[in-house]
Amino acid sequence: MSKFFPRFVKSACTAAALTAVSLSSSMAVDTLKVCSDPDNLPFSKSEGVDKGLYIELAEMVGQRLGAKVEYVWWLSFNQRRAIRNTMEGCDAYFALPADAEYKARGLVKSNPFLNVSYAIVAPQGMKVAALSDLKGKKIGVLYGSPPQILLASQEGYTLVTFRTHGEAFAALNNKEIDGAFLWGPSAGFDNKKLFDSRWQIISVGGEGLGGQVAVALSKQNPELKDRINKALEELKPEILQLSVKYGFPMQAPLMVNSRQSPTRYAQQTVAPSRSGFIKVSDKSQQREWLLAESGDTIAEAKSNFNNKCSHCHGSNGASPISERDLRKLSLRYKDEWKNVTYTAITKGRPDLGMPTWGGILPDEEIKSIIEFLATVQKN
Repeated sequence: MSKFFPRFVKSACTAAALTAVSLSSSMAVDTLKVCSDPDNLPFSKSEGVDKGLYIELAEMVGQRLGAKVEYVWWLSFNQRRAIRNTMEGCDAYFALPADAEYKARGLVKSNPFLNVSYAIVAPQGMKVAALSDLKGKKIGVLYGSPPQILLASQEGYTLVTFRTHGEAFAALNNKEIDGAFLWGPSAGFDNKKLFDSRWQIISVGGEGLGGQVAVALSKQNPELKDRINKALEELKPEILQLSVKYGFPMQAPLMVNSRQSPTRYAQQTVAPSRSGFIKVSDKSQQREWLLAESGDTIAEAKSNFNNKCSHCHGSNGASPISERDLRKLSLRYKDEWKNVTYTAITKGRPDLGMPTWGGILPDEEIKSIIEFLATVQKN
């Protein structure tokens, strides 16, 4: 969520969300179980040569603790939901936003170990000293991402929207756009791996555009937190080397005032065709697919809608353009409005500029957004 995701954990985890191995201050850690995404480079990958920054760092931390690292793999497109439903049985999770706003009952955070943010992707030699330098140029953004919402709210920017980072980079490569405003770690990794660092990657900071990452741990094991903090401190040079290896933007960010909702910045991921997680048995290595339940409240669905849909449909669906006013769905389509809306979201309306969200947003998230829309209908 491309890997945009967009969007993260916010006081939704239960005390049982992270169950750690029982430790005493005098015992060494034999095994460190880490929850991670199996297919989310540059952060993590279960197979292949490139393991990702989080995986390589977890292995280094394990060495410092004298522990063997084992993994529970789960898809993390909906990270708040994934943590609530899938963290049981893990000791650590290398992807939690370090901001004080992101709280999780039963969990504590290590000291921050990494800075991440969105970034401007531009040709070498193009001057980008301020956001206004993008005016008059065609700038690629992802549907519903904080950069799209930020630039769409201001005058003078010409946006071209894409569903994935790959589509945006293809347009850059074909000179169909002049630059792009994408998730920095993913953009930097693709630029280095696929395009031999053809473009400059310029970090952008501001509210909702980036922050720091910490390790999530159980409150039941304060000794583990202390040991991991010590390991992270000792590994600062190695973390810097990993950032360079995976192409993360390294310069100080260009600061803007975005005023957008906080970005789920620790680990942006691509939405799978099905939402859930993959749990790997430590012994048999047989994979069991478990479908994550939604669990979204109306307030969460409302926030989700306003983050991803309000740039076209207005805050809470109240667009001043009648055709885009989602408060009138039940008037237009009567008892079938939910089915019509579900079809429009999943299959899109290309003729009217509506993108296809099926396979981008998990089915449970789409349905929860429709339940929110039910609360604003004008009957």
